[in-house]
Amino acid sequence: MRNLAALVMLALWLGSSAPAAAEIILGLTGGLVIPGDQDLVFQEYPEDGGFPATDRVIGQKNVDESLGPLVAATVTAWGDWSFLRYFALQLEPVYWSMQAKGAPSPPAPRFTVHEQRVAVFFSALARLPVYPEPGRFSGTGRDSFAYLGAGFGPVHSSVSHGASSWDLGYQLLAGVSIPVVSKLRVRLEGRYILTADVDTISRDSPGWRVDTSGFRHGFTPNRYSDTQFFPLLVGVDWRF
Repeated sequence: MRNLAALVMLALWLGSSAPAAAEIILGLTGGLVIPGDQDLVFQEYPEDGGFPATDRVIGQKNVDESLGPLVAATVTAWGDWSFLRYFALQLEPVYWSMQAKGAPSPPAPRFTVHEQRVAVFFSALARLPVYPEPGRFSGTGRDSFAYLGAGFGPVHSSVSHGASSWDLGYQLLAGVSIPVVSKLRVRLEGRYILTADVDTISRDSPGWRVDTSGFRHGFTPNRYSDTQFFPLLVGVDWRF
């Protein structure tokens, strides 16, 4: 959580120092994360630091998973001239967590695996006004608009009974932004987040440890980046 607080302060500082020739929006986002299918591999590392014996490696597919929370802070800079009004750059620190639990499979213990992730995503966005003038900005700053975007950034993953690691994550997002009063806006948003597996190694502490991985599909950039999440979010924004 200290990492998340530092990232939030960085986002706010960048927002305050952005050039005036842009529409700056600072926001807070929260909601639920729906995990994609995950696999767990239970491995018992020996006391001498070697590799687990074959009969001490137990894999489980499509384990039970729980919904988890997601919170984020966003600073978004929309262009403020001509066609640039339709495009933006966004910086966003994000935190989310979830739990996974495998079926009983002796001799492995039945761990409840807690997963936490902190990320900083850099995204490019595009938007289209939908009200009051579809496809055109009214000039009042109170247009409702739909948007979509894609981004990437570093992700730190931490798994109880497992390991922690840094890797590259990716996201796709889409939503609608609706003015409420004055400069206050509300967002409804859905996302797709892709992160890397978290694997233990022999130098981790001995005993039973857990590797986590996702489900391979055609969009994974490599064999280790297949852990998926599907957040459903609500955001509150302040327009400068």
